[in-house]
Amino acid sequence: MQQLSNILQNLMQQAEQLDADNRRRHKQLSEQWFAHSLFKCRSNLAVDYVAETQRLATQLEHSNNEHIRTFIAEQISQQLTALSTALRGNQLPLEKRDSRLRQQSRIAALHQKLVTYRGYEQRLLDNVKACRDRHDTLAAQQQEKRLNRCQQAIQALEQDIQRLEEGR
Repeated sequence: MQQLSNILQNLMQQAEQLDADNRRRHKQLSEQWFAHSLFKCRSNLAVDYVAETQRLATQLEHSNNEHIRTFIAEQISQQLTALSTALRGNQLPLEKRDSRLRQQSRIAALHQKLVTYRGYEQRLLDNVKACRDRHDTLAAQQQEKRLNRCQQAIQALEQDIQRLEEGR
């Protein structure tokens, strides 16, 4: 049990260091580090996963049932292997919950911006029509210039969206 305690203490120090480094670099870790069957914990901190393994070690120490002890020991063994591998390489999955999520978020923001620009375009079209109906050519020309710039912005935005969507 002392050896297990030493291993867990070492892993906790590594986890604390990793969490501190990530806070300093303003990186968020994914809550999906390990399979649901391996850890009950869902956290973006490495120390929480080590703490779960420590709790299991405490249960192992206090359990009198041999079947339960065997099950807990196997669970601890699997968790230690996963934690050691992840912390050794300092390679816990960063909150790039793939870059796909960030990309999807960016695409959604661009689509929202496109909707806004389309609203501007429609108002500018209405303004151009109203100026023409009033036979105000100077105002109509000014509105047409604004409309042209708006349509160029829409076209550029659509190209950005297309590039991002094709990059999936």
